[in-house]
Amino acid sequence: MKNFIQNSIKSQKVFYRYFRRKGIKRLFKENILESDGDNKSKALSIALGIFIGVSPFWGFHTVLALSLATVFKLNKFLTFVFSQISLAPFIPFIIGISMFFGSFFVEGKTNFSHQELNLEMVKHNLLQYVVGSFIFATLLAISFGFTFFYLLNLFRKESTS
Repeated sequence: MKNFIQNSIKSQKVFYRYFRRKGIKRLFKENILESDGDNKSKALSIALGIFIGVSPFWGFHTVLALSLATVFKLNKFLTFVFSQISLAPFIPFIIGISMFFGSFFVEGKTNFSHQELNLEMVKHNLLQYVVGSFIFATLLAISFGFTFFYLLNLFRKESTS
């Protein structure tokens, strides 16, 4: 398990070096707009990456993203990049929103106004977090997928005109 976590951290470091070298504008142009594949498969790749990144499979995001992108014949780069949404600064927000969504579907709701969001709270409400994270991941993946499908169609029409 320790080696797996170290490999996951190593893959994120490689991504960040690549990202810093290219910059967001060039990265977007070369790897999204000008990459092979139709807009539907690109949007599905992005949605899959977002879903995996928000899901509760901490430590397995990279392996899952690349494996599922291969199985579904999607763009592996886009899936990997968008699965990195679970960066350290975003984790408290992802957990908090997941706990919020889970509170609607799991009995024994957590009162957020009297508790501090920390690891102990998540441990005591693990089912609520897991259910909520799948709901949040699904909603976020659908919204990102449709948004990027629309944007890709918009940019592709502008570039051909």
